[in-house]
Amino acid sequence: MRRWFRDFWEIAPLGFSFGCALGCYWMLRTMKNALFMEFVGPEYLPVAKLASMAFLLIMLVLYGKLVDWLGKRRLLGILYVVYAALFAGLTWVFTLEGRHPTLGWGFYLSIESFGSLGISHLWSLAVNATHDPAVAARRFPLLAVGGQVGAILCTFLLATMAPRYGLVPLLLLASVLLCVAPVMALRWLQSNQVPDRIDDTPRATGMMEGLRLVVTRPYLFSILWIVLSYELVGTFLDYQMNSMAKHQLGSLEQVTRFLGIYGLAANTISFVFALTGTTFLVRRLGLSVCLVIYPILLGLLVVMAASFPTLWVFFAAQIALKGAAYGFNKPCLELLYVPTTDTIQFKAKSWIDTAGSRGGKSLGSLMNANYPTAWLVWAGAATCLAFLVVWAPIARRLGKSHAALLESGERLS
Repeated sequence: MRRWFRDFWEIAPLGFSFGCALGCYWMLRTMKNALFMEFVGPEYLPVAKLASMAFLLIMLVLYGKLVDWLGKRRLLGILYVVYAALFAGLTWVFTLEGRHPTLGWGFYLSIESFGSLGISHLWSLAVNATHDPAVAARRFPLLAVGGQVGAILCTFLLATMAPRYGLVPLLLLASVLLCVAPVMALRWLQSNQVPDRIDDTPRATGMMEGLRLVVTRPYLFSILWIVLSYELVGTFLDYQMNSMAKHQLGSLEQVTRFLGIYGLAANTISFVFALTGTTFLVRRLGLSVCLVIYPILLGLLVVMAASFPTLWVFFAAQIALKGAAYGFNKPCLELLYVPTTDTIQFKAKSWIDTAGSRGGKSLGSLMNANYPTAWLVWAGAATCLAFLVVWAPIARRLGKSHAALLESGERLS
């Protein structure tokens, strides 16, 4: 217990930044679908996910060069301030123009890109500052706890304030949190002497170096498959839940309130798991087994949702999926990057987090848009289970490769 408190205080400033960043993200992502369905229409959600994939591929190429030009610490501050200004600007237009389809697309693409680039970059800095796998196994769940505290508070505000005061005050609060988030993180990184520049051996990398590493390193490609598979399953369940919520609840404020309650419940479960279960399971079972537990859980959730396809069953399935993802699976995946170089942690990881995430959402959206409506639930469930069957052995092998890297003392480059 004494070591737990020592670890907690050591990581508290970075955990505060995670709380602001993830709290802001969960508040925005919860409003994102409600705003888009109100301004554009729920039937366009699959198209929006495909459009976000193309948009983020362009952003990834730019991000790879910005890491080289600005440095990894400086980029954190610039990235968050730019997104804060962007969301404040969109909110201002919202107050002037009202409910216009273009605004719905603007909010959707901006929130999607921040979730991929902003959160991923913060995690990359945390990984980059932790070279001891034992310290990482204790530290990363605590960072998840900090993030979930922020997410719980922000989704609680969303669920309680949206029906009463509307969305504008919440959107402005998100912009403020984005300005606050990097402050404590940058101080912590400087005090822990995390260098600003990527310290790998200099060489001509090019703008697509991250993608090249993912494609040519089986270790990294395996992580990509896990991220892609998770997002495909999540997109299938999320589309069903959002569509049912829109048709059954109706108004923008009520749908936002429902999604706020969903976010609050999911983050509460994630908080409890990260606080009590992740470190214990990694120590007792090992990372390899922990990586396999999650796809098995997802398989059970998919079968349950397909067997009882109602709004509240999909609600429960999404809560379990997201809660375990942020509190358990995400810290486990971040541990995989500890025995890797800076280039992988900032360039390859950004491709995995962004292209893997959007690729999975795009595949899930194609499934949701093209499967016959009458068969969508069971056909979608069958597709998800097929990906999960491949995921489990890949995760097992990935855990063994991670152990081998730690034993050899080498860093994957």
